[in-house]
Amino acid sequence: MPRMFNPLSTLACSLMLGCSISGLVAAATPPGSKSSGIICWSDSNGRQVGCGYTVPPEFANNPTRELNARGITVKKSDATLGGEALRLKQEEETRRRTEEQVRVAQRKRDEALLSSYTSEREIDARRDRDLGQLDLTILGLETYLKQMRSSEADVRRRLETAQKSGKPVPQQLTDDAIRISSEAADTERQISQRRSEQESLRAKYNELRLRYLELTRREAPPK
Repeated sequence: MPRMFNPLSTLACSLMLGCSISGLVAAATPPGSKSSGIICWSDSNGRQVGCGYTVPPEFANNPTRELNARGITVKKSDATLGGEALRLKQEEETRRRTEEQVRVAQRKRDEALLSSYTSEREIDARRDRDLGQLDLTILGLETYLKQMRSSEADVRRRLETAQKSGKPVPQQLTDDAIRISSEAADTERQISQRRSEQESLRAKYNELRLRYLELTRREAPPK
């Protein structure tokens, strides 16, 4: 025969449970106390394993909940992490903050890109202007370098002539040779640096162009 549901029995059980909790609260409440101070604690798996006036030391870092005189939860506390668990949580929070900072920075760059150009052709035009300015700078440096090399060759010939004459080599001639050689080497470094800047500019504008196309295609309404 199927078991019949008895509402009176269910009500009685509920009342008994409420009374047992209230009794525990009352029993653990110190005389003259204004609040119960009853705390229920859980094990490491989150299962409640006991209630009392103080939490046992072995459960001090586990989740707890405080009950009032009617057995109603008035306060909860989460588990206190320590050791490896705390380190992992801190690393996760740091990783999330870093990722958010990267997202914010990228969003700002995207907004600046879209507000600076109206088409990829504008990006190409700006790239060509910047590269053209570097071309002019390199051309000027190369012209100056030719002059330095010509002067350097002239000074070397004069040094050789002075050395063959058997007379003391003028100090000014030696100083000129050192100065011109140093200036020529410095000019070569500047030319190399400007050419590296050109390569960086090409890479930069290529990246901007690809990102611009990606953003505009993403925002374009479907056909």
